[in-house]
Formats: sequence, structure tokens, C-alpha cells
Amino acid sequence: MKFAPYRPFQPANLISFPAELPTPSSPSTSMNASTMIPTLEQFQLHAIDQICLSKGHSQLTFSIELSHDHITQRVLLALLDENREKGVCVAIYPATGEVCDLTNGGGVIGYLSLSPLLPGQSIHCELLVYKFGPNCVCTARICGETFLYPAFVMHGNPRLTALVGYDSGAGIQWDEEMLHVTETQAVA
Repeated sequence: MKFAPYRPFQPANLISFPAELPTPSSPSTSMNASTMIPTLEQFQLHAIDQICLSKGHSQLTFSIELSHDHITQRVLLALLDENREKGVCVAIYPATGEVCDLTNGGGVIGYLSLSPLLPGQSIHCELLVYKFGPNCVCTARICGETFLYPAFVMHGNPRLTALVGYDSGAGIQWDEEMLHVTETQAVA
């Protein structure tokens, strides 16, 4: 048996590449509503508490136990400024464990390893904001898992509101809410 030598860059060996590629601004029409990134406007929001941050260095912690009504109900927790434009805002989809950033353009920031989260199951959530002057570095801890959150800038002494929310159903329950700020020293 005789074989022809392989020539990798011959037209017969090349695969044609599509001229038009989908872009993030034009999502696929086959995508259903539950896989799209939600927006803040889709949620019924409840204010829990409010706190004012100093200009210096501080650490802000918002922790809460959430419980949802049904598996396809998204839940939200947030620390947002008075205009609800800057801050930390996380949506959790219990059916898939998807965790999304809703305010800083991060989209999906991760998935919970122990999903689905069953209705009535307690979801321990914690948002941590480390403020260094105007710069804010954040993490979200959900069910013991840590997700890095996009950093953002807040000038002055911003007043942040701790919020919880849901996108469908009769509502959510929460317990053991805590909002705490600690002034920290500058690090070299």
C-alpha cells in the first residue's frame, strides 16, 4: 500500500473558516431566557440597611441567610450606592448555581459546585468590599465558595444600601442579616 505524503498547507487539507462570527452583542436566538444575564430591573428589591464609608481604608461586610421559593427563582444580594449604579450586586440562579455580576459588566462570575439549590434550602451569602481610597476590591462568598468580583471606583464618602431581591414567585425569606464596616490601616 502506497501513501501520498501529507502536506499540511494544501487547500485540500484546510478547513474553511466562517466569514461571519457571532459577537457578544448579538446573542444566539436559540438561547432561552434562563441562561441570559439578568438585569437589576428584573428584581423586586428590599432594603435591609444602609452604611456610609469613609474616604480612607475600610472593609465592609454584608452577610445574610437567604431562602428561595422555587428552583427557577433568581435571588439577589447587593451593596449599592444611592443611584443603584455602583457597588456589588450578585444574582444567584439556584437551578444551575450560576452566580452573576449585575452592576460592573462581569456577567457570569462562576457556578456553585453544590447545585441545584433546593427551595427552602438556606443560602449563606457574604459580600466583602475592601476600600482603598476610591478603589474597591470585592469578593462574594456563597455557600462557602468564594467568587472574585470586578473591582470598581467610588469617590468621596459613599452611602451604600444592603439589598436583597428576587425575580419571580412570592418572595424570599432572609435571616441573620449583618452589615458591618471596619476602618483599616494603610498597607505598604
